This record gives sequence, C-alpha cells and structure tokens, in this order.
Amino acid sequence: MKRRLLLIVFFGCGAGLMSVRGEDGWVEEGDERESLSVSTEPEKGILPLKIVHPPEGRTLPAVKSSFVYGWADPLGKLTVNGFPVTTHAGGGWLTVIPYTPGAFTIQAELKLPTTTYVTLRRVVVAGEESSFPVPSSRALQPDENLLLQAGETVVVEALGPPGERAYFQWAGSRRKVPMEEIYSNGKGIYRGFFIVPSREEYERKIENDAIKITMVDKKGRNKRKVLAPGRISRFDRPAPWVVEVSVDPAVLRAGPGVVKGEKSGYILYPPMGTRLLVTGRRGEEFRVALTSTREAWIGVKDVVDLSPGARAPRAVVSSVSVERSGRHTLVRAAVGTKVPFEVRACDDLSALDVLFYGAVSDTDWIHYGGAGGAVRRVEWFQEENDIYRLRVHLHPGRWWGYDARYENGWFVLELRRPLSNTRNPSSLAGLMVAVDAGHSSDRGSIGPTEFLEKDANWAIALCLEKKLKRAGAEVFMVRKGNEPVGLYERPQRAWKAKADLLISVHNNALPEGANPFDRNGYGVYYFQPHSFGLANQIHEAYGDLFGGRGKHQGRSRAKLRDDGLHYGNLALARTTQMPAVLTESAYMILPNEEALLKTEKFQCDCAEAMILGLKRFVRDVRERDTSP
Repeated sequence: MKRRLLLIVFFGCGAGLMSVRGEDGWVEEGDERESLSVSTEPEKGILPLKIVHPPEGRTLPAVKSSFVYGWADPLGKLTVNGFPVTTHAGGGWLTVIPYTPGAFTIQAELKLPTTTYVTLRRVVVAGEESSFPVPSSRALQPDENLLLQAGETVVVEALGPPGERAYFQWAGSRRKVPMEEIYSNGKGIYRGFFIVPSREEYERKIENDAIKITMVDKKGRNKRKVLAPGRISRFDRPAPWVVEVSVDPAVLRAGPGVVKGEKSGYILYPPMGTRLLVTGRRGEEFRVALTSTREAWIGVKDVVDLSPGARAPRAVVSSVSVERSGRHTLVRAAVGTKVPFEVRACDDLSALDVLFYGAVSDTDWIHYGGAGGAVRRVEWFQEENDIYRLRVHLHPGRWWGYDARYENGWFVLELRRPLSNTRNPSSLAGLMVAVDAGHSSDRGSIGPTEFLEKDANWAIALCLEKKLKRAGAEVFMVRKGNEPVGLYERPQRAWKAKADLLISVHNNALPEGANPFDRNGYGVYYFQPHSFGLANQIHEAYGDLFGGRGKHQGRSRAKLRDDGLHYGNLALARTTQMPAVLTESAYMILPNEEALLKTEKFQCDCAEAMILGLKRFVRDVRERDTSP
C-alpha cells in the first residue's frame, strides 16, 4: 500500500517547525516502525505553500470575517480551514474566512500527488463589547488629561458588571455624582457628567484632579473603587495663551481624538509662524480658537509657547494688489500678523475665497496691475467680527492651481496659469508633469505572491515617464528607484520643481473585514476642487481602456471592475499648487490583479490611461480660456 505523507510546516516569527506523519500516525525520531524517506525541501529549496496575510501574531479588529491570502503550487489542491480555495495560475490565492474572537488559527493545506503540506498562521481577533460580563470595574473616560474652561462638561464612563450602582467624585469634592447604566443588554457601561465649576463657584484651584469611580454590587455589600485614566484641570490663566506653529506641514483638526491615540479630520494647514490662541487641552492636543464660535485642534509638539506677554492673534488687512508675474497672477494683501487662513474654491472655479480668522478690515485700496491675468476683480467682506473674507473673482481656464503663503508681512495668493496651445489644445508639450511612484522605504501593500506595491508603482511610473516624454512633456520623478522620500516631502518636491500637474501612482488594498470579491479594480482619487476635472478624465480613460467601452476597446486589454472616482483626504491629493490626483490601478491583494501588475503590458496600459486622461483634461481647460 502506497503511503501518503503529510509535511506540516509552521511559519512563525522564529524558526519553522516541521513534522512528518504517515497515514497510520506520527513518526517520531527513533520510532521502530518502517522508516519514511521525506524531503523537507521541495524543488529549488522553496516550500510550495505560504500564508502571506495576515502576518503571524497580528491582532485583528472585531470582525466576523476577513480575507486571507498567500501563494501555493497551482498543481495542488488547496484548502483553508477546510474550505477549498482556487489557486491562480501565477501562484497566488485569496479567500475570505469566518473569525471568532480570541486566539485563532488559520490552517492552509496543499495536497500534491505525493505530499501534503500544511502551514498555520496564528492571530488574535478582538472581541465585541457585548462579549463582557466584566469581572471587575474599569474606568474608561476621561482617558486623557483635560484642561477645560469653567462651564465645560466632563464625561465620565466606567465598565463593570451589569446591574450595579455607580457614582463618581472628583478630588476636593464630597459630592457623589450618580452614573447611569446606559445599556440594558448586559454590557455594564456606566456614564455620568459634571460641569467644571468657575472660580466663583469653587475657589480652590483645580489642577491635575483625579476622578474616583465607585461601583457597588446589587446587595450593597461590596464596593470597588477605580481612578479614571485622565485628570482634570481648570483653565485659570489670566492672560491670553498664545502659541506659534513651528513645523511644516502643520495640521489643524476638526476636533480632538475621540479615542486616545486616534485623530479627527483635517480642516486647515497653517504655515510656520501662524499664531494661535489656546483655550484648552486634551492629552497631547491643544484646542485653539479660530473665531469666537469656531475652534480647532493641533498637536502640542507642533507649536511653541509665546506666553507670557504675547497678545492674542489679531490681524488688520489693509491694501490689496493684483499683478502678473510671467504666466501667473499674484494677489497680495497686507496682513502683518500671521493668523490662520482658509482657501475655498467655488464649484465652477469662477472664484476663490480666502478667509482670515481673527482679522478685521482696513482695506481702502485694491490695485490692479497688468491685463490678461487670471483675476477679474477682488472684493472683501467682514463676515463676522473676527472673520475677514477676500473674494477673488477668476477667469475659468486661466488658472489650475494656487499657492497661498505669508511672505514678508504680506499674504500672497499665487494663481498658476496653464501653458497655452491654441493649435493643439490637448498637447502635453512643454508641460512639467510630476510623477510620484507611491511608497519606497515603506513598501506599501503586498500581494499574494509577495509582490510589493512600491515595485508595482515604480514600474508603472517608469512607463508613464516614457510616454510623457514621447508626448513632449517634461517629467519630474518625485522619487528615483528605492530612494526614501517622506510623504509630505513629495508634494514639496513637485512644487519646488514647478510642476504643472501631479500624478501619484498607487495600487490598492483593503482593511480587515472588507470583501475583496466585492471591492476590486481601478479607482482615482482627488481632493482639491480644481483637481476634480483631471481625476474625472483619468477615471473615464481607465473605463475606456479596461471597462470594454469606447474607441479604445479594440486592443486586447484586461477587463477590470470600476472601483470609482473618489474624494480622498490624501497628502498628495491635497496639493494646491497644481491639479493633483492619486491613481489606484488595481488591487494588490487579488491574485489575478497582482499577476497583471507583474506584466509590462498592463503596467503600460495603466500609464496609457493616465496619458489619455491628462490630454483630455488639458484640452478642456484650454478650451475654457479664449483670451490671448
């Protein structure tokens, strides 16, 4: 009887553990039964099976199912946790498996004619909150130290066994504030509130005060006391607390992190030297006042303290001028103090609004110099007591990017005009295109056969470079080869090179819990309103080439799902100085799409879609400008 062998290979952080067994049980060293001759190294010394994702020891979020992928010999029969999985001809495989909370083992088994290989991957799956009961009390909120104004509300939360009585006290107060159990489904989450008292209500200084939470069992016999992780201080500073932005780039966010370690959305990007008025603090973030009714948050490490003695940030906007500088138009406003500002574009790109927070008007003069620029006229409004709005009316088609900065006591808005070409509006000749091959020192996502996104991006970028030069464009490669370039350094390099257009080349992946069989294919991302047209045209071009439609479908190309056109708050897409988009040509984690990304033909087809979209966008912009 022919004996079938099973080779079990454990891949972990340390050395692999391999065991061999026959059909009649384990064969240990020194076993007196028939000896088995087994090769532990298949052809070329490479084992024919591997789980690539998730990594060994990874802690996954509380998902009920997620994707697993890797590579295997396509001649074998593959199962993952007992379910059959198809292996792509290129060797990659992908499946979605159900998860249960806690320690979880993924087992992939590959059956070849003479040998069966097994590899295990051990992960931890986070549990849902409903998986409690909780054996003891645990404080949840506040989870970071808070500096608050009098009258602000503090939320106090704790986790404990359901059905108990809970209350809290803060240092220096004997009052017991009751906490209500906010769920009745056995989660045991208790919540209460208190308002920070004023000096008139409570004279003692409130500084680094602890919050003590008490849980009492149903019989009233046992009490458990815990301290909240965060402490409370009252904002008692008599003078303004002024800080100055000390990093570039800096980010003002819409709110504090909801959970410790997380951040909220971006809203403004203040340049270095911008002054801000601090009104509170949560953990490592300052709350700053933009106006009397609007606030924002910035990292403590992103500013330097100018107090004591610094006056609250306040600017007076006086004269405004408009002038041409080569192809471009400059709008200058005398501001003096660097206060936060925000630039907003109208939907039809016929105007830009610049909002200065903490500024008032003394604008008696607006001077225009030179004809034929991007600006039609300028007007100003005192929106509120502390918001000055400068509206710049524009000629559509005479601008497609802007740089907003402070310069020697002036605010400068530089509007960049596209290079004209009336004879051939779609020509790229003479334009400088910045090509950003995403990732490098960070490898990006990884495919089932361990093909790295950074390498796929670079291959597409090289093909795009060749096609752009063939079309007469100048090309600036944001990174060269495996050169490490920081995320925020990339748009800075493109602007320093005075690029007219920016394309960031990427390929996609998915977060845990998503289904790659539902989400795949090509997608294009933009952020700035003046970049939407470019993103839309490139997205349409991808559809023409890979969606089997339009005049370009005759040539044999891969068919891909349309993953959509997206607004995305991404560092490269946020670039203001030029139309900037980010492309995701395919999903690295799908075996068939990873296999396509390895081929020069597909790489250059992706570059062709970008070229086609660029030409259409340039034509559209130029045709809107009928001026000399």
